[in-house]
Amino acid sequence: MRRMMAVLLALAVLAIPAMAQAPAEQGGASGPVEIKIATWTANPDQIALLSSFVDEFAAKEGIEIVAEFESIDFGEYNTKLSLELQGSEAPDVFWVLETSAPAFIQSGLLAPLDAELAEYDPSDFSAKAMELWQADGVTYAVPFSTSPFFMLYNADLFAQAGIATPDQLVAEGNWTWETFREASKAIKDATGVWGYQTVDGGGYDVRILHNLCPIIRSYGGDAWTSDGQILINTPESAAAVQLFHDMVYDDGSVVPPGDQSNFFAGSAAMTAAQVSRVSNLADADFAWGIAPMPAGPMGDVPIIGQAGIGAFSKGDNVDIAKKLVAYMTNEECVARMAGIWPPARKTVLESPDFLTSQPLLTADQMSTAVAASIETGRVLPSHVMYPQIEVESRIVWDRLWTPDADVQAVLDAVAGVYANYIK
Repeated sequence: MRRMMAVLLALAVLAIPAMAQAPAEQGGASGPVEIKIATWTANPDQIALLSSFVDEFAAKEGIEIVAEFESIDFGEYNTKLSLELQGSEAPDVFWVLETSAPAFIQSGLLAPLDAELAEYDPSDFSAKAMELWQADGVTYAVPFSTSPFFMLYNADLFAQAGIATPDQLVAEGNWTWETFREASKAIKDATGVWGYQTVDGGGYDVRILHNLCPIIRSYGGDAWTSDGQILINTPESAAAVQLFHDMVYDDGSVVPPGDQSNFFAGSAAMTAAQVSRVSNLADADFAWGIAPMPAGPMGDVPIIGQAGIGAFSKGDNVDIAKKLVAYMTNEECVARMAGIWPPARKTVLESPDFLTSQPLLTADQMSTAVAASIETGRVLPSHVMYPQIEVESRIVWDRLWTPDADVQAVLDAVAGVYANYIK
């Protein structure tokens, strides 16, 4: 109940313009500038990279910056960030989830960035990648990551089960959600190890759509469309969700709700992941591989996880924060991030160096599972009311995770929630 109250309060925050104090005068300020940056990564190497950008920017501007990085758990990110933006501990710069971009823009929490970006060739950004972060021709955040999901697999477990790997199935033209299901069950039956772990283990709650949308879209369905059509309960969507439900409860091949088994620890044979997760395999004690997401009747329709970075419009150091965001997304910085967060800048994405930017992946793997999917993938559906949609629909989605759940009835109920907001 306490968490739900916090969520509802955060939703109220996003529903009205920010009421924080106006920015303080920055002219003539003495001493270091304190900048707080909120992210959902706690990876020390990634934080160190971001920190180096701050140091370089400070040197460029001839100022001293004391940067505080705040790592907020992904599942609580929107809620906690929204509350902080109404208090005295608000970050000056923060990451933004693609699904909530319209809500943050409409709420007035993001400062316009076009003047600051002008110094760094904004035309280099992919127009498609920028669409979500702009309104009425104004840029409010910059996508620093346009990262498709792909399948990581434990090659040792496939060998123990005596079955073809996803790579081999791709080569045969037979890597589908049906063969994915068959492989998951074969591995569980042969080795006792789970066949599949959902995205970051969050596929039953905070990453429901990350988990289900690749299957749903490849079957010809969707959650909703940009023109207001609700498709979550169509026959195509229902068939896709039924397949996953059957894997969990009929086959017993998927790490179930509440189980903490982890692919990266060797306790699941496959998981959906992004480039930023590959570093977790640096010290893996098993052979592993990478493949695109499986295909359905409509082909392979990967999900692109897009994340933007913006400046708080009511912060004490808004001018410096805006310039910092522009600097952190310049071509040089983006190139250094490319092996973790695939870029939206065309010069970097199209560079041969991009294919060798992640040392744990070969150029062929980066080309097949990452670069190609950036071209064909789609971001999750977003909406200005997404925070409300997410909270209310998650309560309904919870009904799906029982062995005897009526999949169509649950999807009809989810569609009813969507219909309250999506017009």
